[in-house]
Amino acid sequence: MDRIKLAKSSNFFSKMNSIKNLFPGFALDLVRQLFNVASLVRYNPGEFLLHPGQAIRSMLLVRSGKVKLYREDKNGNEYFLFYLLPGQACASTILSDMLCVTSKISVKAVETTEVWLVPQLEAQQMMLKHKSWNDYIIRNLQLHIHQLMQVLDFTVFKSMDERLEHYLETQCKTQESPCLQLSHQEIANDMSSSREVISRLLKKMEQKGKVKLYRSQIEVIS
Repeated sequence: MDRIKLAKSSNFFSKMNSIKNLFPGFALDLVRQLFNVASLVRYNPGEFLLHPGQAIRSMLLVRSGKVKLYREDKNGNEYFLFYLLPGQACASTILSDMLCVTSKISVKAVETTEVWLVPQLEAQQMMLKHKSWNDYIIRNLQLHIHQLMQVLDFTVFKSMDERLEHYLETQCKTQESPCLQLSHQEIANDMSSSREVISRLLKKMEQKGKVKLYRSQIEVIS
């Protein structure tokens, strides 16, 4: 983890513009306040932003990269929830600002990722002061509720092969490419399944012309 000093940067205006471009709905006074109070932190691939049970002291806003959110059972089995992409905030940290809770999920950088950390007190004050901040928070909460409902629907009502197809489609959307650098074991971990089951289902999809399988790469055929 690398904490980047924003305020001392000689690139002040370009940093301000980067915030405004990523959050076009933010009023200018909100952009200035965010620039002054937030810390920009860089995480390397595989680094954790949050662990279950960890006290949440800041709200996370993704500037660049991709962040994975997942649940983990007592045996260490993972269940993938969804990704955070640039311009999005972590719903768990939004709620912590209002409810003072600890994290119930794992949050991990998938690739080199930069996030703004907004202290809880500052985030609460911005809710009282800036309508554009409240609108942003509500949109993020609506998005994450929708994503969690999708996870629930596919888990309860869909077969494993349907869940796998949805998982691969979701992966493609987050990187805007049909070629996924994923091993069968990584997919199995995300779906709380076994590598053997995932390999069998992927082979079945390949036979139907839905994917092409390579070594540690899967091409999704649209």
